[in-house]
Amino acid sequence: MPETRRTRRPAIVVSLALTLLVALVVAPGAGAHPGEQHRTSEAAGIGVVLYPGTAAEQFLPGFQYAGTPPVDGTEAPLAYAGNGCSPLSYAGQDFTGKIALTDRGDTSTPCPRATFFQRVASAEQAGAIGLVVVAADGAEPTTNGTAVTGGIPAMEVFRTAEILAAKDAVVAGTAVPAALDDTRTSIPSSGPAECIDGVARSQDGLFDGEMVPGVAFPCDNIDLLSIVGKDVIDSAGISDIWGWTDPGDANGLGAGDEYVMMGKTNGTALFNITDPTAPLYLGEIPNRSPVQQVWHDIKVFNNHAFIVSESERHGMSVFDLTRLRGLGASDGTVQFEPDTVYELTNAAHNLEINTETGFAYIVGGNAGLVLPDQCLSGLHMVDINEPKNPTFAGCFLQEGGPGTAARSVGEPVVMENSPAAYVHDTSCVLYDGPDTRYTGREVCFNSAEDGIVIADVTNKLTPALLGSTDYEGIAYAHQGALTDDHRFLLVNDELDEQTFGGNTRTMVINVEDLENPTLQYVHTSTETAIDHNNYVHEGFVYQSNYAAGLRVLDVANVGQSLTEVAFFDTYPAHTDPTFDGTWSNYPFFESGTIAVSGRNEGLFLVKRSDLAQERAGVELACQNCPVEIRAGEAGAALLAVENTGTSEDTYGFTFAGVPDGWGVAAEPATVAAGQSSPADVGIEVPRQAKAGTYTFTVTAASTNDPTVSDTETITVEVRKGPPSGAGQPTTP
Repeated sequence: MPETRRTRRPAIVVSLALTLLVALVVAPGAGAHPGEQHRTSEAAGIGVVLYPGTAAEQFLPGFQYAGTPPVDGTEAPLAYAGNGCSPLSYAGQDFTGKIALTDRGDTSTPCPRATFFQRVASAEQAGAIGLVVVAADGAEPTTNGTAVTGGIPAMEVFRTAEILAAKDAVVAGTAVPAALDDTRTSIPSSGPAECIDGVARSQDGLFDGEMVPGVAFPCDNIDLLSIVGKDVIDSAGISDIWGWTDPGDANGLGAGDEYVMMGKTNGTALFNITDPTAPLYLGEIPNRSPVQQVWHDIKVFNNHAFIVSESERHGMSVFDLTRLRGLGASDGTVQFEPDTVYELTNAAHNLEINTETGFAYIVGGNAGLVLPDQCLSGLHMVDINEPKNPTFAGCFLQEGGPGTAARSVGEPVVMENSPAAYVHDTSCVLYDGPDTRYTGREVCFNSAEDGIVIADVTNKLTPALLGSTDYEGIAYAHQGALTDDHRFLLVNDELDEQTFGGNTRTMVINVEDLENPTLQYVHTSTETAIDHNNYVHEGFVYQSNYAAGLRVLDVANVGQSLTEVAFFDTYPAHTDPTFDGTWSNYPFFESGTIAVSGRNEGLFLVKRSDLAQERAGVELACQNCPVEIRAGEAGAALLAVENTGTSEDTYGFTFAGVPDGWGVAAEPATVAAGQSSPADVGIEVPRQAKAGTYTFTVTAASTNDPTVSDTETITVEVRKGPPSGAGQPTTP
């Protein structure tokens, strides 16, 4: 696909125009996700239930507006409000405690351009407890096309004979009870299940007090370790996820224990997952905001969690994770308070932390409602080297996307007159790539809605724009993961599948020239789901692709292609381009456990089985120790080198603690998978060596991966006496 260059434009300061804009769009919260708009999903399992008189109830599928509260099946009568595009639609009748029914095809009154929020706000202000929008004739239902959230549950349904008959009955004065309901199968907590023949089936379990059958999750090369169902953590919605491995205290207490932090509407859930088949829910850090949004993001630095949310007024919470050390089931679930809160950010979409420098980068920041923060929703840089004393360091606001305010009135993402420099996500590193002009500089790779922007942020007071680009078919540049060699940025676009159709795309951006990034190629998946978050780890990219689940791609040949090697579908209902399924994942635990968050399901802990099958390992044993050697002569220790891995490997030998003046050597050994092979360690003992017992160690290490190794102790018994004549000519 041909690449297109991004046109640079200067940032514009907040103006009176923005103030007027925001005055038209007063919202209870500022969800900085882009317009979340479904295409089709027959199996969505969410819709409107009608109770027409004494007839059997009817379920009419639809799509819930993103950012509105969850539906719970509450029954209420319908009340018709025309096209529902302004408060005038609600004048003259009582909507209190009812579900407002509106029709996009109703042209009886003029309907100026109306946003999702204006429709929902009008119904809410009239006293309605829910909103149903009937799609226009010939159109499919959608969710909201803006970034602003609403205060009552709302959904749009297909234009069918049943819903039109209900509308006619209501207009004629007949009471039609209805409910907004979610009929999707609830997923209970579960223990482990292997991926067998493409399916991992969870265990039956309790959900909301009722026994729910297990769910069959499509999979390949990934096993299920456990599920913690959403009911356990008491949340209306789930978002980001991150992890922490305890280094242990001075006495080693807690060393190696693994923990997960998962964002939810009402706070941040905390888990000990050291035993991933039986994770322990420890409690939560409550959402301190009076206006709570689902969006939370967590990162970790120096044993502290840093948490932001689009909830107002949340700030950046800082929590000392060592407070979790030693907690067990007997402690119950705990309500934790943060150690400190950085108040210079009000609400924000996300944050990144460069653990090499100790700086946090808050992105998508809002000063209130949809007003950009002091960094114009760009990089808001914070020094966190003293975690409990975060300090403002500077802004990068030179270039970015149009921001929440521009999108709140439905403007396209390319709006040029926005005052924002919005960054949705970023990856910041000490640069060590091919562009040697910037070696050792701190560089951020920003996903900024309508483009990719690269910035040098070494000097936080004077950061510099290096380069920017976009790509064909850009709809919403959401997030990017940098390869370990800093040559490529793997970018997901959150709206291209919906906007243009087609299968899931991953844009591989060549960033070898930081001042001239270009599109290398586009990887296209077999699925149609929306891609959301990417993380590169040890040669693979782990993608949370909403309804298609966790997808794992090999990046070994990233310059030319990506190859999917494993997946686990956390949302088996469908793989359509909807905002159902997994939000994010954390693949960095040394144990191999991968933590995955499901938006309406809970916490998934999974593990790749293909890596276990391709494991490497070695074990050493000395078969003739102690070795007896006379002083002044040579001998050999006979090693058994066992390859405990699953592929052939070659091992080199190193020695430690060899006595002075001794000669010790061994040739590398190549051993087939699962086999044992002998190896001789030649030992030369000098003549002056005293009789006695001597020891030294030999280490065999894989020449492919030096971390794969084993060490054995060799014991030598030195004898004194006349030369044995070994190696001398024999007299006939």
